[in-house]
Amino acid sequence: MIFLFTFIPEKNLEKIKILSYTWPDVEYKTFKVIRYDYFIWIDSIKNAQNLRPILSAYNKITFRAIDPTDSIYLHFIKGYYIVPYWIDTVKNNLIIDSVKFFHNSNYISGFIYSTPGDTLIIVKFPYTINPNDSFRVEIYYHGITNRSGSSFGGGLDLRQNNIVYADNEPFGLRRWLPSFDLPYEKPQIVDAKIKTKLGWKTIANGKLIDSLIEGPWITYHYRESYPIAPYLIVFASSNQFTIQTQTWNYNFISMPIYHYLGPGNNNPSLYLPNQLTIFSNKYGIYPFYDEKYAEVQIFQGFFGGAMENQTNTFTIATNYELLSAHELAHHWWGNMVTCATFKDIFINESFATYSEAVYDEDNLGYGDYNGRGYMGQIHGDINRYLNYGDYNKPIYNPGPSLGDVFDVNITYSKGSAVLHALRLLFRVIYNDSALGDSKFFEALRYYGNKRKFSYARIIDFENDIKEFLNNENRDTSIGYFFNQWIFKPGHPQFQFLISKHFNGSTYDFYIKVNQNQPSTWAKFRIPKYPIRIKFSDNTQIDTTINIDSLLTQTFYFNFTKEPTTIIPDYPNHYIDQTSVTLIPEDEFIYVKIKDNKLKLSIPRDGNYDIKIYNSSGRIVFNKNLQTNKNQIELLLNLPKGIYFIEIKGSLNYKSKIINF
Repeated sequence: MIFLFTFIPEKNLEKIKILSYTWPDVEYKTFKVIRYDYFIWIDSIKNAQNLRPILSAYNKITFRAIDPTDSIYLHFIKGYYIVPYWIDTVKNNLIIDSVKFFHNSNYISGFIYSTPGDTLIIVKFPYTINPNDSFRVEIYYHGITNRSGSSFGGGLDLRQNNIVYADNEPFGLRRWLPSFDLPYEKPQIVDAKIKTKLGWKTIANGKLIDSLIEGPWITYHYRESYPIAPYLIVFASSNQFTIQTQTWNYNFISMPIYHYLGPGNNNPSLYLPNQLTIFSNKYGIYPFYDEKYAEVQIFQGFFGGAMENQTNTFTIATNYELLSAHELAHHWWGNMVTCATFKDIFINESFATYSEAVYDEDNLGYGDYNGRGYMGQIHGDINRYLNYGDYNKPIYNPGPSLGDVFDVNITYSKGSAVLHALRLLFRVIYNDSALGDSKFFEALRYYGNKRKFSYARIIDFENDIKEFLNNENRDTSIGYFFNQWIFKPGHPQFQFLISKHFNGSTYDFYIKVNQNQPSTWAKFRIPKYPIRIKFSDNTQIDTTINIDSLLTQTFYFNFTKEPTTIIPDYPNHYIDQTSVTLIPEDEFIYVKIKDNKLKLSIPRDGNYDIKIYNSSGRIVFNKNLQTNKNQIELLLNLPKGIYFIEIKGSLNYKSKIINF
């Protein structure tokens, strides 16, 4: 393993098999959520179930009609519920006290509401609301939230002695707050009021507006003024927090960084100001710079990792450099731009994992320094996937369970390595490493700005990258890249067969590449795939070959000294598995076509049928010939383009060829 330092996982998950669950897609609705104004009052004394009751709560939800609207629905788990995507059970006892409906600021009666399955609230209006009209639904309730099971994302935790906190990803908000709890439905503003016992300190999304003391109680008022995905809406309150503050200065910006630390902890993440600067330089300015960034230690009951809640990263431990970088990077990739569905979790987690390498590149350098540095991080990602990954999981929609979506080997490690491969493709497209790198990050900023404070599917990311390249007058035919690396499972399994022939003065050197991965995986296309060729005099050269999406392909070189072997993918840039075998020269057919001349080297005597097919499958060249180990040159009369050649005899050969 190249990855040497201790890996601190963002999320710890057991291996639990879920046989069938479909992650919800983006769906058409006649309405849009505009704003949440919520209040929650949490008791200071636990009940007989060892839980702190919610004494009173409400959510006032403002909507805008997109099309004529006569009803809305919200997610809210009132009672018993078995989670379909994990081994987890919700045992709530939340009681709805009242529901109110307002249109044009006027209270409207005559509506009806229902709570089918204790998981939804459906409100039917007495009339149809016109497009672009705003309306509000208010839901008042009280009770307890409770869950069993081992997953994160359990919603509001009222079980702990000295802390209350919410942890929602993927669908935990509905366990304690009536809401439209799907990641693409972002309210533009969330106004939060949290009432707890005096002496408890509370932090929530956005900026602190004020606090109000009423006898033995204190209400903290926060406002998040940027669109926010539902699973990122949180707060934490504790009677044991100590608060430390840093300041991040960047150009004209001076922003507070708050550290809410648990008992006995005096080690905030000191890396954050530098990390904020590095990511702002790479991705554009920190999106919430006029609010804050906070690191909040959840010191009791947390699942064992960290969660990138908007402006509030919750973490079990502080001052872990790469964990800190990962969660901060989510504020661009996950919070500013959110995965449209959890099938598209690449948008969040692959980007944040890759950002650990981006951080190390700026901080330590591009190389591999015992597992650190940019390539140290990428090598770690590659090896983690190859050593531990389920090769048959694609990055897009990796499976029905929470463990599939947050699979560290697929979503995190493979996804990060794929973004590195995209960076390499930019180097090819721009025919320059430095320019390609610069344009790669420019393309990420273009995508980020286009999807800013909204959501994205993987296909949106693909289209935005193509759009950027089109604006640059560059090749946009890169759909194959996303198909082979993201939408299909697996990786290249290259078999390199090499053969050499001394022709009296120089050495002909042949490299045959077979793609031996399963048929359900892609056949990979990798332009300028790096190889190192070694020679008998202990010298070596580094060069590239253009691997196409073919079962087999042959490359020819000629040298004045004897080649001995090759090292594929030098120095380990791609997720691939390779083998190299030296084969006798009498078992190797070499084919090359250029300027309408077909050059063949067939090392074994015999009778051979040679057929060339065009891209439509029609035979455009058909010849039978007898060979005696000589190189053969045949004149063709074919237009430039892509063809397929098939040779049958005592040796067989089939490949795609290009007449250029």
